[in-house]
Amino acid sequence: MPTYEEFAEIYANGDYPAYSAGIAELLPTVLERFNAAPRTLLDVCCGEGTFAATMASRGIKVTGVDASARMVHLARVRAAMQGVSPRLCCHDMRDLPFAGEFDLVTCWYDSLNYLLTEDDLFGAFQAAHRALAPGGIYAFDVNTLYGLAVNWRRSECLVQRDDGTVFEIHRPRFDFETAIAALRITAFIREGAGWRRVEEEHRERGYRLEIVRALLARAGFDELGIFANLRNMAPPSPESGRAFFFCRKPADTPGV
Repeated sequence: MPTYEEFAEIYANGDYPAYSAGIAELLPTVLERFNAAPRTLLDVCCGEGTFAATMASRGIKVTGVDASARMVHLARVRAAMQGVSPRLCCHDMRDLPFAGEFDLVTCWYDSLNYLLTEDDLFGAFQAAHRALAPGGIYAFDVNTLYGLAVNWRRSECLVQRDDGTVFEIHRPRFDFETAIAALRITAFIREGAGWRRVEEEHRERGYRLEIVRALLARAGFDELGIFANLRNMAPPSPESGRAFFFCRKPADTPGV
């Protein structure tokens, strides 16, 4: 079933955008560590646009792309509300139509986990590499195997939201043979005197960090750092639920 279509409005009006706002708050300190001051940014899987709009408000020339047309629409609405005008359009993260345009490419909120094969993940890394100018930085996060197999499954049924307008339930499962987690989201949206049901299943694959590192190197990136979080930039542990990657396209990369 399609994801981030009917669920997009629930996502945009729930607690989820707070994660993107937190990334936008902490990212400048991390970039300073790598002597990076980007003037152009490509936000891949921009979602409802919180991160893209925040970065655009800081004077950065931002392009945001997402596979969901509904999410791109919501990102345009958010940008207009914040008085900024990033370029926003629909594209698949494995097939980006950019070459050598950006100082920084980002992909947040475990969007890359939605790619269920190593070939697809490598394709996304290649697309980001092409989009970057030589010397540019690629930054993203992923849910770890531990995060999907353990953290996602701490509750068989979680009430994510219950505020009188939306009742949202999450039911996770994990296949240890394929390392693929499935999250069934069921939501009831109040409409007048009744409720409308929305249901989506989101599937993510967990990758060993060694595999992610190898694919990045194969795509042509130099590794800068891997962190369990952006606040203290500590390295990930075996029980880290998420990992943040920062790498650079070499400045001497021929062509773009």
